[in-house]
Amino acid sequence: MNKKFLGNLLFMFFLMILISGLLMFLIPFNKKVASLHTFFGFLVLISVLFHIINNRKSLQYYLLKGNGTNIINKYPFLIIALISFIITIGIYLDLPVFNSVYNFGNTLRNKQLGKEEQNNDYQIIKLNNTIGNYSVDIEIKKGKYFGYPLFAVWIEDSTGNYLKTIYVSKSISSSIFRKVKKVGNKWKPDVVRRPEALPYWSHKRNIKALDGLYVPLSSSPDLDAVTGATPTSNFIISSNIDMNNFNGFRILLEVNQSFDWNNYYSKDKFPTDSIYSGSGNVGQPALVYLVYVSKETLQTKNVFLMELIGHSHHSGASGELFSDLSNITTAKEIIDRAIVTIRNNN
Repeated sequence: MNKKFLGNLLFMFFLMILISGLLMFLIPFNKKVASLHTFFGFLVLISVLFHIINNRKSLQYYLLKGNGTNIINKYPFLIIALISFIITIGIYLDLPVFNSVYNFGNTLRNKQLGKEEQNNDYQIIKLNNTIGNYSVDIEIKKGKYFGYPLFAVWIEDSTGNYLKTIYVSKSISSSIFRKVKKVGNKWKPDVVRRPEALPYWSHKRNIKALDGLYVPLSSSPDLDAVTGATPTSNFIISSNIDMNNFNGFRILLEVNQSFDWNNYYSKDKFPTDSIYSGSGNVGQPALVYLVYVSKETLQTKNVFLMELIGHSHHSGASGELFSDLSNITTAKEIIDRAIVTIRNNN
């Protein structure tokens, strides 16, 4: 094929690919634009094949023989191939730097459609030291007002008696919080007692610390294997439970976020309450979610949605559960949903 004609053909096809590609990047999906891009893409492939056949000797020289003293001139093909490989792996693994171009275009297209794309990536918290004949996964999908909340997940028998903690935020299990005490120009961790953070769980656990509070202080043998940092996004807690001695059990989740005041639970709502008005960390009380599971139910179903059943005491003065949620606002959107999946390990 005439090289001049082939060169003009490639240029025109490339131009059509470029225009249609930009349109696909900037506007929502359009079948006609996508068809145009695909059709000319195939034409470019065919033209490139003819180009390779017509210029095989020159291309062989460029690919196999470099010139010059620096590495780029000596090995141009290997350098370009390496760069292409790195970019491909980066995009395939969805690394932040490499996916930024696509994410920008995707956000732009979604805005035109009035849509907002959510990130459903999950952090997996696998508790390897737990044993039992049933595996339990608690999936927490973050909500609109998720901002590093404190939480506890535990099991009770069918009548509401506490059995064991599945997982609890490390700062609550030890009462050591990061960036509390300022030394010079740096913030250091320190002990902070937070009885208002997860009071329903701590009172259910029913173990008093030396200062008389139900919140754990320093290391607790029953919690050492089930504590960890608060996840920063969606997460799944994977554990095991033993159901040999129970026909049914309750799984509960308590979640609390500091500084989430609203019109009712304002900073000065309870001026005589030394915990609420004194710590400066409180806001809306902790919320409690529940699911009841029986052995009979597990024969036909193994996925359960946890239900919001109430809130704890605003300053942790008691372990009472309050079912009236009329004054709770943004705290209801700390988590979007909590799903429990249970499987028999036998």
